[in-house]
Amino acid sequence: MANILIINADANLKRLIKLALPGMEHFAQYSATLQVASTQLPSSKLDLVVSRLVADDDQGPEDLVELRKTFPSARLIVVAALHDPALEGEKFQRVVRELHIEYCLLEPVETGTMVHTIQAALALPKRP
Repeated sequence: MANILIINADANLKRLIKLALPGMEHFAQYSATLQVASTQLPSSKLDLVVSRLVADDDQGPEDLVELRKTFPSARLIVVAALHDPALEGEKFQRVVRELHIEYCLLEPVETGTMVHTIQAALALPKRP
């Protein structure tokens, strides 16, 4: 059983995660923001953090840095809603690699992709 924290999920992401988790016995908790999330569960008890970043909320690489800093040992899945994925995607992916974020999905995300990504992330060894 894994402890999963979902941050800044819109209705679509919540639906995808609910579809992805049946049959898996995990404890999922939702948080509206990273600041609220950092006070919910001790980061050492989290196995997986799924965080949605939205470009028009002026979220950027600093938010990814803060996400990794807040949850250093958790496996991370970032779901990104970018204005123009073709233009912003390369820079965003570079930052994701530098921060050792396990998975980055660009919206729209299909249910099968979310299921596979959550399963793959949970199969990875926990970060030191």
